[in-house]
Amino acid sequence: MSQHRFGVGEQVRLAARYPDPAGSAVYEVVRLMPETANGEFHYRVRGPNGQERAAAESQLSALEPAMAAGT
Repeated sequence: MSQHRFGVGEQVRLAARYPDPAGSAVYEVVRLMPETANGEFHYRVRGPNGQERAAAESQLSALEPAMAAGT
């Protein structure tokens, strides 16, 4: 059985092919959503302005450890 790549509370960025009008903001995963019929997991993520959006796992990338720590 497949698992979500990211967990609740983890910080991620949207992939470059999905432009972010606010810039390359860091998003926080706030909810894990079910796997779709095509086998891809989705997430609910919250941006720095507090707005939430849905994102497919293929749209997200992990932050480098130093970036996640805020340095």
